[in-house]
Amino acid sequence: MNDVSNKQINWDAITCLIVDDDKFSRTFTKTALYQIGIKNTREAATSQEAAEIIRSYKIDVLLLDHQLPEPSGLDLARQIKEGKIGDNKDLPIIMVTIDTKEKTVLDAKNIGIHEYLVKPISPLALRKRICTAFGIKERV
Repeated sequence: MNDVSNKQINWDAITCLIVDDDKFSRTFTKTALYQIGIKNTREAATSQEAAEIIRSYKIDVLLLDHQLPEPSGLDLARQIKEGKIGDNKDLPIIMVTIDTKEKTVLDAKNIGIHEYLVKPISPLALRKRICTAFGIKERV
């Protein structure tokens, strides 16, 4: 029997890519990640920068802002899910944005984005979304 609730996350071993054009938001997210035990982070301010990092490094989870200079976060996520950026179709993607429009949330879900988090984020909410994106039920 394969019980996903028994899986554990080795937070030290996770590399997270934060994609946000706002430096303050990246720093805030990095601090939240550090608080939950993720110390390996990479940062990108644009979709192009993110694509280069994804092609060059092993990334375990992507925290992606929707509102980026062209192409948007949703466009980047679509390219990843279609296999156009390296061999990362299954990369867990968590949309972290101020955009709460129903259309954006539905588009994100249809593309295959695992979780959706509205800014400002809390470390606890971020931890929970990462666990869900990895298919782990966490007892809080």
